Amino acid sequence: MNKLIEQFIANLSAGDIWTGFLMLAIFYVLKKEPFKIFTHFNDQKIRDIDQAKSLLESEKLGKESNELLREHLESYAFKRYYGITANRDMRTALLKFYQKHQNTVGWHDLKRADSYIKPDGSSIKVVLSLGSHIGRWAVTSLSWFIGLYALLIIVIAFISKTDNQVQFFALTFLSVALLVAAMLFSSMNWPYYSAIKIRDCANTALTKKSSRR
Repeated sequence: MNKLIEQFIANLSAGDIWTGFLMLAIFYVLKKEPFKIFTHFNDQKIRDIDQAKSLLESEKLGKESNELLREHLESYAFKRYYGITANRDMRTALLKFYQKHQNTVGWHDLKRADSYIKPDGSSIKVVLSLGSHIGRWAVTSLSWFIGLYALLIIVIAFISKTDNQVQFFALTFLSVALLVAAMLFSSMNWPYYSAIKIRDCANTALTKKSSRR
């Protein structure tokens, strides 16, 4: 910490104000010890859960209070193990859907598509708005554009390889970075694709049910 303060003063003395303030910001973050703050809130949450369990097991509260505590604990456990925040009816519907389609749909799909999933009686349904479809195509188009641009840079790098080695390595690094960025950007569509998979499973199940009638 002392070295950071000394570096801050040295940068200010040299007239490099922005570097000095950057060092000061780093000092502030380290001083606050963010990992300890995160641990504190995590420990506080665990204490609250333990307290809720103790109150529920003591049976000192009324029926309504016990139901609220039980719902809180079940919701917490479901969120912890499946990564989805859901009320009792939604949890039951999700578990029922997963048990029926677990060979096709995994919990990672249900978690990704959480924002698209709505309760539908004892089951679930997928609701995709026009904006969802437009957003999917926008992400796909931009990902392809970045990927093709990266390939173009690779071609340029190999063409200029014999002329300038430094330029070749710089362009190669840039193209690889763009390809990685394209893949990361395309991952924004994973929730959409998971929602489509879930919707197809639900529709297939409905079709089979109707044909049996």
